[in-house]
Amino acid sequence: MVYVITGGPGFGKTILIEKLNELGYRVGGEIARSIISQQMAECGELLPWKDVIGFEKRVLDERIRFLKSVERQNIAFSDRGLPDQAAFSLYKCREISKQLKKALSENRYEKKVFLTPPWREIFKNDQIRIETFEEAEKIHEFIVKAYLNYGYELIDLPFVSPEKRIEFILESL
Repeated sequence: MVYVITGGPGFGKTILIEKLNELGYRVGGEIARSIISQQMAECGELLPWKDVIGFEKRVLDERIRFLKSVERQNIAFSDRGLPDQAAFSLYKCREISKQLKKALSENRYEKKVFLTPPWREIFKNDQIRIETFEEAEKIHEFIVKAYLNYGYELIDLPFVSPEKRIEFILESL
């Protein structure tokens, strides 16, 4: 069972994934961010602003690999999921690719998806997360629509400490 934790950029997903990992849960990190970091460090070309199709395929493959690697009886968490890719495509005014549509229909996460709502007090930019808070809110709206369109049940996380959010998630399973 893979549960997704999602929401706009900078709203607290990654800290939750890190803490769940510390608690011994299997986790899938934010794949797109990892690929961008690695490619920037290596002056690579597999970046969303240089090779949109190649980048999407790599992220898609990595997400599917993680999803398929988790046995049904185990609980795991993913920092974002395939519907996030659909949301980012639509946010960038691009059509959802055939490969992504196929992946979305063939690969399912657990129905409950945990959503980190916009939270200005914890929002931070960095070298990869370059969006303003307002842009992050817009991306968040696309993410919400994408998960709802694909039949997921969104559960808003409360505005509390990461530890309290983890308690909330685990009690909601």
